[in-house]
Amino acid sequence: MVKIENNDIGRSIHILSRQIKRKVDEAVSKYNVTAVQCSFIEFINRNRKEGNVYAKDIESRFNMRRATVAEILSLMEKNGLIERKSMSEDARLKEITLTKKSTEIINSVETEVKKVEKDLKKDLTEEELQNFMNILEKMSKNLEN
Repeated sequence: MVKIENNDIGRSIHILSRQIKRKVDEAVSKYNVTAVQCSFIEFINRNRKEGNVYAKDIESRFNMRRATVAEILSLMEKNGLIERKSMSEDARLKEITLTKKSTEIINSVETEVKKVEKDLKKDLTEEELQNFMNILEKMSKNLEN
């Protein structure tokens, strides 16, 4: 267990984030995907019902740079998890769709991620969770300015 210091919030959040990523990576490794790829797959799956999904949507949702998203998507495409199709109205836009391979594992992967989430929330009350989420949101807004 890592000691969380009150006066070093950024580092403490970073450490917790790495712990979560490590746990999710462990849990989903049997499906040959990473925690980040799982997040992308879940996002694409959830949002494809509302319309086409593009790299810019992922960049916005995950607050990631274009180059980082492009690199992850390229690896996912290489590994057969997604397909990128050029749009006829604008060839620069590439719709991102899930392949059969990713749709076959999505329920299993989501179950594994939910187990990690459950462990993360263990011993916390609903009020504590809500307070934590409110504080995270305020901190995020503080950094946007």
